[in-house]
Amino acid sequence: MGILDNVLGRLGSVTSLLKPIADLHLDDTGGHMDRAAFYNALRTSQTQLFGTSLSTSRVQGMEGILNAMAEVGDNRNETLAYALATAYHETGARMVPVREGFAPTDEAAIRDVAALARKLGPNSPPARYGKPAGPYGKVYFGRGQMQLTWLENYQGCSADAGTDLVKDPDAMLDPKISARVLIRGLMDGRWNGQHKGIAFYLPTNGQPDLKDARRCVNGTDCWQKIAGYYEAFLAAIKAAGGWKA
Repeated sequence: MGILDNVLGRLGSVTSLLKPIADLHLDDTGGHMDRAAFYNALRTSQTQLFGTSLSTSRVQGMEGILNAMAEVGDNRNETLAYALATAYHETGARMVPVREGFAPTDEAAIRDVAALARKLGPNSPPARYGKPAGPYGKVYFGRGQMQLTWLENYQGCSADAGTDLVKDPDAMLDPKISARVLIRGLMDGRWNGQHKGIAFYLPTNGQPDLKDARRCVNGTDCWQKIAGYYEAFLAAIKAAGGWKA
């Protein structure tokens, strides 16, 4: 097993929620895209996002995002590619929902955030979102494939999640819920303060603004890296014939 697979093995509360690979129903059409061709393109991609093989857990994580696109998405190649690129970056290439710092438990994540807050100072974001908040006294550190943080964001995403994320923030570790929130959040721009969705920055026809596209998730943090991941995923999607409504 590789290093990432060893780490995934410690994320039992996450991977136990994933479907067995045999239950994913990967066929020639794959729901709105030739998924077999998509995964083959990723394996043979010169960008080497995953090397020449894909672990079961990574496929499971990507399947959740593809299924969310089919269920609640806008059927655009660009949105799907940016969702996958975001998940790739925020999960350290694992593609499955994770806790902040890749912590195996909530307690470990809270300790990690507290350590970061001590390093960055009492007015830093980790110092503020790393404290118990809301009616249930939960800590709303980063969770999911986009690292959802802050009480307000958990409140705002509960409708898309189909459950009360304020009461149960760990529901963001459910692959289906995480993927739905990721897709819907990118589409409506709820996290960039301007409510400009990803289609504004990455139009189907027109010049992409990959720097400001990152604002749909987290300012312009690491935007160039994520732009590269986006281009790689977009190429794989197009190699598979593109996403079809």
